[in-house]
Amino acid sequence: MTMITYQESDRSQSRPSSFASLIRPALDAVIRLRDQWRRRQTERMLEGLPAEIRKDIGWPTTNAAPHRR
Repeated sequence: MTMITYQESDRSQSRPSSFASLIRPALDAVIRLRDQWRRRQTERMLEGLPAEIRKDIGWPTTNAAPHRR
């Protein structure tokens, strides 16, 4: 009688390759830069809106000094 057994190797578990471990920090930096660029573009677009619309959506005014009475 022949008995065959299968053993799972360590390769069955997902291990990042050395290439992926080198690329990941660069990719994270690119993603951060993209997100910062999009945020700046959105802020510029909101600043370009009329004051009434910015007030309606709750965007802070450019003159942040408190008014005293």
